[in-house]
Amino acid sequence: MATIELSIDLGSKFITIYQNGIGLVLREPAIAIATKSRNRLEIRDAGYRAESVMTGSLGGARVIAPIKEGIIVDEEMATMLLHYFLKKIIPEGIFMPRIKAIVSICESSSGSDRRAVEKCCIKAGIKEVTLVESGLSLLAYTNSIGGLFVDIGGGKTEISAVTNHGIATGCSVNIAGDAFNNAIIDSLYMNYGVKVGEFTIENLKKSALSFYVNDEGSYAVSGGSADGSPRSLYVTAEQMRDAVIPLVDDIIEVIMSVLNQTPPELSAEILRKGIFVSGGSLHIPGLIDYLEQALELPVTPLKDIENAIAIGGARFFDEKNLLSDMLGIKLY
Repeated sequence: MATIELSIDLGSKFITIYQNGIGLVLREPAIAIATKSRNRLEIRDAGYRAESVMTGSLGGARVIAPIKEGIIVDEEMATMLLHYFLKKIIPEGIFMPRIKAIVSICESSSGSDRRAVEKCCIKAGIKEVTLVESGLSLLAYTNSIGGLFVDIGGGKTEISAVTNHGIATGCSVNIAGDAFNNAIIDSLYMNYGVKVGEFTIENLKKSALSFYVNDEGSYAVSGGSADGSPRSLYVTAEQMRDAVIPLVDDIIEVIMSVLNQTPPELSAEILRKGIFVSGGSLHIPGLIDYLEQALELPVTPLKDIENAIAIGGARFFDEKNLLSDMLGIKLY
């Protein structure tokens, strides 16, 4: 029986899958449009197709995001969503290949969180599951002996001081892209009494938010007023920046805390090489420069900031001894 080796990054915003020996085979939004049929939910659309439907009429369907802040919150839908994506990348045939997966998870995942990931993967059709903290996958991506890695994703920011022998110290905080969106939404409501939807704000953030003070554009958005009537307003880059900066400052404070807890030998390595950063939020113009100035350390974005975790995780298939040392268990 053929064996397929997959590295899976189960993110709050995206599910990314890298197939060992082939490359990146899937990166799709971690959402599904589900309808009820015979008292059970069925996926109508998922990933990018579901995202496009969100802008139109859903009818009797509902949008489900089964992963929040890096944790599975809906096991049934997470299983169905992962199975849906696996069917897209696994060739159909008489004999189903044996699927082995390295799944990158949050460092802060509890025992029950880990069991939920394993259960969903197995029910989705994966025969062998190995869970790895995302910081370890990022170290494998860089092929270095150690460093400080900061991944600012959609639901969480992961900060990990890592060596070839595992995670020395680290922390996860629920401050990332979703929190940035909520801060902008709250700011507009407090200042103008207009409630703007998350989908609108997500697009506005991607196109207009900037940490460069000379970015002074204004952008029209529409929402609902307190009495429910539609309203439009102009939002400036400065307004969005002012709403988000306190959250980024909180992330910086956590990074400094992790640095203060890092063993001296690893601290010396970090001072020499700086901090490696990844995650979709790094697309915000000026954010890397802002972090660098505040931390007074070089901040280097990884070459593939969105897919680095999945790519790094796949390297463990060829370096099982390294992963054994990191996890403290024998792998075969």
